[in-house]
Amino acid sequence: MPTQRGQPDFLETAPAIQLQQLQEGANDWRRIFGAVMAFIVLLIWGTYAEHTAHEHRLALETAAERDANLATSVDLYAVRVFRNARAVHQLLANVYRDEGEARLVELLHERLRANDAFVELAVCTGDGRILGPASFLDAADCARLQAGTRTSTEVTVGTPVRTGGALLVPLSLPMGPPGTGAPDIAVALAPVHSMLGIMASARLRDATTVVLVGDDGAARAAWQSGSGALSRQEDAQALAVLRHQRPDGATPSIGAQEQLVSVRALPAWELQVVVATSRADALAAFQQRRLFYLLVCAVMSLAILGVYLVLNRLQLESTRRAKSLSRARTQLQNLNQQLDAQVQQRTLQLEQAYRDLESFSYTIAHDVRAPLAAIDAFAAELEAVVASAGGDKHVRYLARIRANASQMNELTQHLLDLGKLTRAPLRLVRVDLTGIANELLGQLRDAQPRRPVEIHVQDDLAARADAPLLRQVLDNLLGNAWKFSGARNPARITFGRLDDAQAEGWQTFFVSDNGAGFNSNEASALFQPFQRMHTSSEFPGTGVGLATVQRILALHGGKVWCQATPDEGATFFFTLRAPA
Repeated sequence: MPTQRGQPDFLETAPAIQLQQLQEGANDWRRIFGAVMAFIVLLIWGTYAEHTAHEHRLALETAAERDANLATSVDLYAVRVFRNARAVHQLLANVYRDEGEARLVELLHERLRANDAFVELAVCTGDGRILGPASFLDAADCARLQAGTRTSTEVTVGTPVRTGGALLVPLSLPMGPPGTGAPDIAVALAPVHSMLGIMASARLRDATTVVLVGDDGAARAAWQSGSGALSRQEDAQALAVLRHQRPDGATPSIGAQEQLVSVRALPAWELQVVVATSRADALAAFQQRRLFYLLVCAVMSLAILGVYLVLNRLQLESTRRAKSLSRARTQLQNLNQQLDAQVQQRTLQLEQAYRDLESFSYTIAHDVRAPLAAIDAFAAELEAVVASAGGDKHVRYLARIRANASQMNELTQHLLDLGKLTRAPLRLVRVDLTGIANELLGQLRDAQPRRPVEIHVQDDLAARADAPLLRQVLDNLLGNAWKFSGARNPARITFGRLDDAQAEGWQTFFVSDNGAGFNSNEASALFQPFQRMHTSSEFPGTGVGLATVQRILALHGGKVWCQATPDEGATFFFTLRAPA
């Protein structure tokens, strides 16, 4: 759009610069908001990773601590069984040395009845005999036990033997100093389940295996959660826990399941307590919590993404609207500038027209009033001559000439005053209407003191208006009421306010009389110049007064109207702003 004359050229590029700045600001906002949303998402997933790693480590540490405590409990229980067996064996060795075989056999029966930890007590002699109750041992078992029994003050825990369908663990101890042949040994046979009897009271939800294994790699006793003591085949499977322990730190396993292994050594008996727990079972609760945390983080991330997309869309829409608004504002500014230029141009033209009209009015007034003055002067000069000649008819003619000239002069002055109304600026102040009305009616009463007139002016009437102009309004309305009620005896003139007809910030006033009145339905042009409802012979006047009233009230933003009935009077209403 081309710029107006004298308008700087940079105004034409200002909207484009503003739109560019708006777009750059929107892009910066999207980048910053996207970075904040990405940071929040990364923070959520970083917290998830750190928390799950901590819980994973805590679950493994908890399982390892439990297995270590379990191994300690098994250690204490097994040691109690071993020391019980050692005490019995030492007693048997003392009796065998001091009191002979008969007392030894008797003592074997007594000790077996008194001790429920063992199912068999026997003595394997060096010459191949077996002393004791009905023995589960045969000569081959004794020979194997004699060969495997250590020369020590602690019992030797042998590999289990199956006797009569039962799996028994032999606990042997030499009964004398070593000799050249097979040693005499005391043997106690303990059931496998009694070796790990502490596990009978354990309530474990995960797959846990407990093995009492010798340094030779053979199992002495084994237990597994859910099934209790293991058979020999299951013992071999449990021993895989140790076979899979490698120096490189690889995770041991039983079958296809990785295991968490805790080992406690019993060096005095050349044994180890091995507790193996399924890694999957130990981490089962953690896996469930991790899945829950994963779902929560995923939902939060999706929610943040949704919020970002919604806000980004709203921001794009607001940017689009802001651009449209900026373009509209720019167009409006351009239109306002054009309108201002047109208004200034039209104002100049109007001011020139007012000056031309004023000059024309004064010219017309001078050209009209000068001949009228000459006519009135010549008629005055002729009036004495005609009167001396005794021509009454001619005297009346001269009087009518002078009256018409005077009326024409007054009419010309009123027209000039009406034209000046639109030129004078308004000075809005609080105007005391009650005071002005009383003053104007007092002047009218002074002019006709003997006339019977009842006057009612409401107290405390005020408005926000131009005082001189409002005085003209009341002067015309009250003057008309006084004039048109001249034939009434008594005449009644009222000036007041309609309290029940007030709009916000506006007041409605009225001037009523009981004068001649007129048909208000035929008074559509009453407020136009020279429009009259009565002839000049009935009521003198120029017909400009009500036009002046209408023009003044229009300048104040108000209006005027009337209600009248022939021979019953008239009421004129007008509106003005309430005083501040």
